[in-house]
Amino acid sequence: MTRQQHRNRLQRSALAAGAAFTVAVAGAGAAPGAGAAEAGTAGKPKLKLIAASNSVTLDRWEGDGGVFLDLGTYVTVDGAPLEFKVTRKSYKDPVVAQQIIRNGTKTQTKKLPAGLVKDFSGLPGFLEVSVKNAAGEEVSKAKQAFCPNNASGRIRPDAPTTSKYPQSCPTNAFTLGSVWGVEKGWASNTTAWDYESVVDLPAGEYTANVSVAKKYRDLFGIPDDRPTIKLTVRQESSEDGEGEGAAGVAASRSSAHHGGHQAAGHDAHSAHDHGHSGVDAPT
Repeated sequence: MTRQQHRNRLQRSALAAGAAFTVAVAGAGAAPGAGAAEAGTAGKPKLKLIAASNSVTLDRWEGDGGVFLDLGTYVTVDGAPLEFKVTRKSYKDPVVAQQIIRNGTKTQTKKLPAGLVKDFSGLPGFLEVSVKNAAGEEVSKAKQAFCPNNASGRIRPDAPTTSKYPQSCPTNAFTLGSVWGVEKGWASNTTAWDYESVVDLPAGEYTANVSVAKKYRDLFGIPDDRPTIKLTVRQESSEDGEGEGAAGVAASRSSAHHGGHQAAGHDAHSAHDHGHSGVDAPT
């Protein structure tokens, strides 16, 4: 299998999983925060890390070297939009990130700590992901960046129907400025879309624990929630097809086994290929 076929396979699986989006915990009738807006400090977004499902099945294909950890975790935003302005004066100057806080007609800016954000790809080291095998041994530990412009959708029916923020965070070396954001009443997928990064997990049963790094919990007032997800890795052969064909099979199977991560027809801000339409939370 060529490197491009490997990339295409992972990309299709990841996008299929992202397109199947309803931020709903398995067994719950609606997403956390659905319904009336939760109380919070005026003008400041209220963030929360949630898992869309308590179990995920990922396919490991021959030649892929591992699995892409799309665990279906999201950052929900309520109370006010989460918005950042990220700029640099020149290619030689450091990146400066500011949080934009809007309260009615008033706008405040809160500069993030110097050196925290080094480029335009997102908030580095935002997530901490630990994977343990059936024996309780930690077999993988990693930190992941969070791009607020990642796959997203509505979690409340009274939230804005479209997102005014761009899709994806730029990685172009010539970028001088960017805006990151998540609308109030929306949620953004925390998965870092780095298709070159896979985790070498043999077929089997695992437990994944996801948390927000303490520096970000302190910075944004995020509760110390630590979703635990049952992870099943299945070994698949390439007998179903090579390259594009096998990628399609992997994508459909990944989507079909994402449990509560499934949804009715969300393919907008999640897949990064379409317009900014949202998805209503179930009622």
